[in-house]
Amino acid sequence: MRTLASLVLLLTATTASADLFGDCSVSEKRNVAAPTAGITRIVIIGRAGWLHINGHRGATQVTANGTACASSRDRLSDTKLVLTRSGSDIRIEAVTPDNEMFGSSKLDFDVVVPDTIPLVVEDGSGDLTIDNVGASEVTDGSGDMTIRNVNGNLSVHDGSGDMRLENVSGDVRITDGSGGIEVLGAGSVDIGNDGSGSVEIRNVKRDVHIGNKGSGSVDVSDVGGNFRLGNKGGGSVTWQRVAGHVDVPERYRR
Repeated sequence: MRTLASLVLLLTATTASADLFGDCSVSEKRNVAAPTAGITRIVIIGRAGWLHINGHRGATQVTANGTACASSRDRLSDTKLVLTRSGSDIRIEAVTPDNEMFGSSKLDFDVVVPDTIPLVVEDGSGDLTIDNVGASEVTDGSGDMTIRNVNGNLSVHDGSGDMRLENVSGDVRITDGSGGIEVLGAGSVDIGNDGSGSVEIRNVKRDVHIGNKGSGSVDVSDVGGNFRLGNKGGGSVTWQRVAGHVDVPERYRR
């Protein structure tokens, strides 16, 4: 009985470890940092794993701290955070092995940046959060995205996954494949193309424009300028408290 009980405990522990880490059986911390004097742009590139970016007022350096996780020691040693500087740009990149056929790896990391320096962010898969930053250009492959408190313009090109954008002082431009879109507070909003998923836009100072919209509902409210919707597939369209002109396909007109 004792042997059987020990075997059950071992199997339980092994299963819990597999659930927690997947194919990542080994892990190590990764850290990079650099001063930002003379820097006018920060480029951050993530691969597999989550990426969190936070802007701090008065910060004089950019720091990145994370955990590399891999299915083997060899793969772990090739999973890195790399920081380089070229002219007035700082670039932080998660580097992972190319071939995933014989194993897996990922790198989860947090980045702290000054809240006034413009960002360029490219992320592969995994959840992405960005908070309290300057003007930003974001390209995301898959995974949910939350971006809050942007002091400037925001451009987002997204493959799949839900996105929530809050409190953007400047113009918001979006191209999206699939997944829900929420914009809660912006100077203006321009969605050039959206494949599928609901769209909710609220509290916009100037205009809202949606070009090509596939399936999914559109709900717009509290707009200081015009609301214009071009091509629309399936799903409802509603709007309220739009100060300017409303131009939507005929079948949605009241």
